[in-house]
This record gives sequence, structure tokens and C-alpha cells, in this order.
Amino acid sequence: MLKMKLIQKARGFLFDLDGVFVQSGKPLHGAIESLELLRSLNIPFRFLTNTTTKSRLTLQNTLNSIGINCEEGEIFSAGFSGVQAIKAMGAPKCIFYIADDLKKDYLGFQEDINNPDVIVIGDYESWNFDKIDHAFRCVMNGAKILALHMGKYYRVDSGLRIDAGAFVAALEFATNKKGMIVGKPNKMFFESALNHMGLESKDVVMIGDDLTNDIYGAQELGIPGILVKSGKYHKGMLESSSIIPDGFLESIADLPKIISNRDYL
Repeated sequence: MLKMKLIQKARGFLFDLDGVFVQSGKPLHGAIESLELLRSLNIPFRFLTNTTTKSRLTLQNTLNSIGINCEEGEIFSAGFSGVQAIKAMGAPKCIFYIADDLKKDYLGFQEDINNPDVIVIGDYESWNFDKIDHAFRCVMNGAKILALHMGKYYRVDSGLRIDAGAFVAALEFATNKKGMIVGKPNKMFFESALNHMGLESKDVVMIGDDLTNDIYGAQELGIPGILVKSGKYHKGMLESSSIIPDGFLESIADLPKIISNRDYL
């Protein structure tokens, strides 16, 4: 009952993307209908995604091509936040462990693979021992770690896959140096989306499939966090965590039913 009241009273929504609206490049059941209803009611939303396999423009085009129609400005990605973070540093030399498409957003920065000031880590499928060892040596020589996100794993149709956070954690452990995280659950990531919508924490609800990045990140700002039982969700994740969601949805397909059915109140 609490989750229904939170959702029905919300003036805006923050959504995770992978595992909530999309999985393996296909829209999940109820995803398109949820956005259509929100637009018909003039309820704003923003996607808060740690996906760093694509530039923000490519991500928008990909979503639109599968029927999840959104504007580029409605997507807040960890990759885009990384660009803003590097700009704030001035003009550092960087080495990028990120997907090729995302590099389009970073073309304005100087790349130096031998003596970088900053190591940028996102979704990157070409890791091997030599590359992680080279990154380790760069950090030991003074380079900073810029983690686009700290995701542990994500789900594709074939099952769970390890995520970028594992490689960041390995470098932090080996070098005894902490990385700067710019994606979820960073408070500034959530705040930027709120500011863009012109809403406050009390006005919105976050819906995601990750206890730490989505639920904890939102709750740290006083935003209710609803855990969806799709994507990376599994029963054991609740038993091994102290994070308590404010509610649950079986899938995003439940959202239109709750918003439309005022009898729940």
C-alpha cells in the first residue's frame, strides 16, 4: 500500500534503464506503455543509467529505435557525468578504459597512455592482465582513478555478467587509493537530474533493480526507492544487504496499473 501511495503522489520519476526498461537491447514488458502514460499525464521522468557502452546520443537513438521514445536531455548517463568531471579538472591527460562508442563524448580530451593524470574506467570488455597491470602502474605513479560507476554486475539474456566496479575495486585494493565515482550512487548524479526537472527529493520516486546504485543512492537524498523484481534482482540480494527498499514492483508493467487505479488509495 505504501509503494502505491508513493507512486501515485509522485510529481516525477527517476528510472534505472537496464533491467527495468531494457534487457539485451529489447524493451521489457510494460516499458513503452509506462512512458506513454507518463507523457499523457505530463509527468516528467529522467533515466539515470550507469550504462557506459554508448554515448548519450547513441543511447537515445537506440532507445527510440525500439520504441522507448525519449529526448537526449531525459537521459542522465554516467558517461556524460564523466565528461563533466574531467572538464572540472582543467585539462588532464587521460587513459580511457571505456567502450569505443562512448569515446565519441571524450574526443576533446588529451589521451596519454603512458603518463596519464587520470584513468577513466567504464564498461570495457577488453580487460586482460597486461591492461589492469598497466592501470595499476599508472595509479602508483600518481594518476587518479575516475570511475564512471561501481556496478558489480548486470543481467543479459544469458545471465549475469561482471561489471566495471569489479575492476575499479581491484585497482583500489592494490594501490590503496580511492577512485572518484561520478555515476550512481553519487549524490550529485541524482541532484543533477532533480535540478533538471525542477523538482525536490520529496516530489519524486526512484525505480531500479540495483539495491546500492538505485535504492541506496536515492534514499541518501530522501528519495523513496522502489526495487523492481526484474533485471539483476534475485532473492538473495535482500538477505545479504542492510538496504531496505521503500517498496517493490514485480516489473515496470505494474507502474501504469498503479498510477491509473486511484482505488488503491
